[in-house]
Amino acid sequence: MHLKQSLLAERPPDHEEERRRNPRQEVQGVIFLKFLKSDFRSAAIRAVLIDLSASGFRVSHTSKELCSGQEVAFCHDAGEGMARVVWTRIVGQSVESGFLVCQGKRTE
Repeated sequence: MHLKQSLLAERPPDHEEERRRNPRQEVQGVIFLKFLKSDFRSAAIRAVLIDLSASGFRVSHTSKELCSGQEVAFCHDAGEGMARVVWTRIVGQSVESGFLVCQGKRTE
């Protein structure tokens, strides 16, 4: 399990539609997500990390259970901690979610 940095390392900061405070870095790697404060016991969700920033990350996965406001524990090659689901987009079989890191540490 190793993160690969994209050749498109960061989005241009002058992009007119960009509202994020921190630049995103495109990466490829595996991330594991585990629900916190849940009434049901679920297995960890294995997802693909798409991009990272100092305050969050975006993943692609197959779980349709993730929804805004849920908190998860996460673990990937660049760090671990807790995050909150900000959004989830489902298009056919493709599912993507964006997360805000609540507590975490980077291992880079």
